[in-house]
Amino acid sequence: MDQKKANEVIAGIRRLLGDYFKKNGLTYAVFGKSEGLDSSVIAGLLSGVKGIRPIGVIMPCESDPDAERVGRLVLDHFNIPHIRLDLTREFHGVMGLFYSADGLYGQLCEILKGCGDIDAARGLSHKKSIAAGNIKARLRMITLYHIASLVGGLVVSTDNLSELHMGFWTLNGDVGDIAPIQHVFKGIEEYDIAEALGVPEESLNAVPTDGLDVTPGGVDEDQLGMPYPDIDRVIIGLIRSRFCEKDRFKEEEIPALAQKLSREIGYQPDEIAHVAERMLKTDYKRHWPRVFQRDEIGLTEIEKMKI
Repeated sequence: MDQKKANEVIAGIRRLLGDYFKKNGLTYAVFGKSEGLDSSVIAGLLSGVKGIRPIGVIMPCESDPDAERVGRLVLDHFNIPHIRLDLTREFHGVMGLFYSADGLYGQLCEILKGCGDIDAARGLSHKKSIAAGNIKARLRMITLYHIASLVGGLVVSTDNLSELHMGFWTLNGDVGDIAPIQHVFKGIEEYDIAEALGVPEESLNAVPTDGLDVTPGGVDEDQLGMPYPDIDRVIIGLIRSRFCEKDRFKEEEIPALAQKLSREIGYQPDEIAHVAERMLKTDYKRHWPRVFQRDEIGLTEIEKMKI
């Protein structure tokens, strides 16, 4: 994306933000700030919208102090006031409650064993790091929504399109009331927007991490298996190939499609299959909650009801 196009996108997002806040009589935009690119782009976008007062929230939780420093640097760069709240103690408190001898973990194991699901009971320990990471995300979201409630504002999501398709976010954790960059690819679009916004180099060059320590260092690529630019190109190839049809992925088509796409876009079939399988596995996250419609459960259509 050249600078002219990036500036056009920035202007469009800012216009939509301004219109939405004005239409709904809102002023304050609350968002979580880390060292990462996503929250830095949100900071840059919000800082240029007349009538919106952004508030950045830094929420370390067993975090690298340098990440906090970079996050504060970006907020200062865009003249955005911030709140700092260390959630480490609260996180440890929740983990202690869940994983104490008589806590949630032990009780859940007993339930699974009582259901005859011994394998599931044994597998709980392997899911602990991801589950713990989700707790961190949800503690942060509780904090953001509390602040937004106090000032009568909105929580701004920092999620991007790459994460959306890969299911790389926490349900009821990495969310918001408005999502300005939800349809921006991280690897092939967001960096150009960030440069046009003037995001400081330290944030531009920061290695993408989840901030949840699900893996050692929390590096996104360790969990996703590929760098973002490669993920984006494979996703685009899959979408162009109608891999997603009527909101349903076709698992049986993945091997043949991966071979075909490999010849077209140059990635290895196993790389393409990896992205496709992850999109399939996380499809439910893009369609939540699953709401049962009245006709599905046998109730009369509202228009036909007698008053």
